[in-house]
Amino acid sequence: MYKILKINDKVAMAIAMGSGLHAVGTAKAMEIGETEGAMSSLTIAISGIMTVLIAPIL
Repeated sequence: MYKILKINDKVAMAIAMGSGLHAVGTAKAMEIGETEGAMSSLTIAISGIMTVLIAPIL
């Protein structure tokens, strides 16, 4: 998908993996590199916090 959309930024790819693929994406991001793993982990944590805050409102 990244090749089709021509996304080359490693941080953008890691954020997409963390938010869309959750734990599996974070594990793959860790394999790719340290920065990618950190960004993916941060994204999964922020997504969880946002879900906890927004779900009761909806």
